[in-house]
Amino acid sequence: MKKYFSILILAISMFSLSLFTNNSIEVNAASMGEHLPQPEEGWKRYDNTNPAIKYEGSWRHVTTTSPRYNNTESHSNVVNSSIEFYFVGTDLRIINTMANNRDSINYITIDGEKENYSDYSNNPSGDNYIVTYEKLNLENKLHHVKIEKKENSNATYLVLDAIDVDGTLLSENEIPSGESISLDKNNLELFEGGSEKLSATVTPDTAKVIWSSSDKSIATVDQDGNVTAVREGKAIITAKIENTDIEATSTVIVKKLSNESSNAILSITLVNGITKEYDVTNNVLNDYLKWFESAQGTSTFKFSKTISPYKKVTEYIVHDKIASFEVREY
Repeated sequence: MKKYFSILILAISMFSLSLFTNNSIEVNAASMGEHLPQPEEGWKRYDNTNPAIKYEGSWRHVTTTSPRYNNTESHSNVVNSSIEFYFVGTDLRIINTMANNRDSINYITIDGEKENYSDYSNNPSGDNYIVTYEKLNLENKLHHVKIEKKENSNATYLVLDAIDVDGTLLSENEIPSGESISLDKNNLELFEGGSEKLSATVTPDTAKVIWSSSDKSIATVDQDGNVTAVREGKAIITAKIENTDIEATSTVIVKKLSNESSNAILSITLVNGITKEYDVTNNVLNDYLKWFESAQGTSTFKFSKTISPYKKVTEYIVHDKIASFEVREY
């Protein structure tokens, strides 16, 4: 009986051990602030000296006997110095030594979205191989990353020891040339003097967009995509990726306010659900449209209403209380 229990205990122990060593058991991944001397399984580590990493500004790239990945580190104490790279994948980590001579705020921008992280700690000798920044679950595509020094202090440094990604870092000449551009509106309809903004989506997101109009006497466009109607007619607004033939267009139809004294019903729906209607001349309508495009916040527009043959009232509409409006001409 004693032998039987010994065998049973041994079997249970071996089964318990297999639960912790089996690859199907979830293992806690590293997280922000943790010590990570080597990349986790499925990740690849790139040293600060990798040619796919671009440095702008004043930098020192040093070899050191201190604990650093490949015994190298890059650092700068000059404001606006930056690090830039591209990678394909979904996950990113910055690996650094945290110390009391490191910046407490580093700006990092991924695909146009800006965040910040810190390499500062009270430890004067430094804590090595620390995950000081982590971004997970990005879309699996090409990403553009830029890190900037913004702390204006010569006593603290923006540093880079290594970069971990679950994919691949790409040098600029390895970036796919799959450029594209699209506009949020294929057609615009404006009254003379009115304006509306077109937004362009480009790949890669660093591409510069050049805007133009086929007829500036009908509609103009600035380099932010703001379209302004000049006179009645039709014009084509083109957004083009600089130094390419890749473009997208939107057709603008400009309508004339046919008679300055003619009338229209202006129906304004407020954010609280209330609808206000005003019988307005085209002069008033045109003034309202210009005001709506340029005003913001608590700016108001004045309407006069006749509620009886002998009584008039004045109502003020606040810009940021307007949910939508429509014009019905008659």
